[in-house]
Amino acid sequence: MRKILLPLRVLEDESLSAGLVHLLAPTDVLVLGYYRVPDQTPPGAAREQFGDRAQKRLDDVAAALRDAGAIVETRMVFTGEVEQTIARTADEVDADAVVHPGAAMQVEDVLVPIVGKPDLEKLAGFVAALVAERDIDVTTFALDEDLTPEAVTTALADAGVDAEHLTAAEGPGGGPVDAIAAVAAEYDAIVMGEPQPSLTEWVFGELEDRVATEALGPVFVVRARE
Repeated sequence: MRKILLPLRVLEDESLSAGLVHLLAPTDVLVLGYYRVPDQTPPGAAREQFGDRAQKRLDDVAAALRDAGAIVETRMVFTGEVEQTIARTADEVDADAVVHPGAAMQVEDVLVPIVGKPDLEKLAGFVAALVAERDIDVTTFALDEDLTPEAVTTALADAGVDAEHLTAAEGPGGGPVDAIAAVAAEYDAIVMGEPQPSLTEWVFGELEDRVATEALGPVFVVRARE
């Protein structure tokens, strides 16, 4: 069973869409509730002020996932270093992937962008487990000129997933985030391998900021391991 880390801004009423709950139903999930403590505010003081409300919200999210069939653990953190905390927690629990919640009432199609040089076998295995026994279409999107469409689709086929392939169009900027954002609204969820420089920088930094206006659904980033 796949281990997924789900960071959630519980005190900002960040919630889980029905589509994401459905996707997470057969997985092992650690919900990391977090509150970004303002500068000069001691984390202990924030916990004392908001801890009960945050924990109640976290418990409600966990209950919804359990009702759907997921195995769920929870943690609540008050920290000024959110990205570092997420990365450290992913290492501690040996998470297979980190997911940014996004919004999707249902998931019928998944985009698999190939950025950098991810472990295709690991990525394909995760996609296969995520869409197993579901009526979900998969489309690959190779953004690395060294990767042929055949290499990507073959990896997925070996894992038992039939996929179509999308070719990146030339456009302003030409970077991978621009390319993903250009097509993001056409898909209900994204699954991608961990790119450089870091997982958290992409999921909770540039990628989130760039594609948030494109009505993007959940983004799963499959972690790289040595």
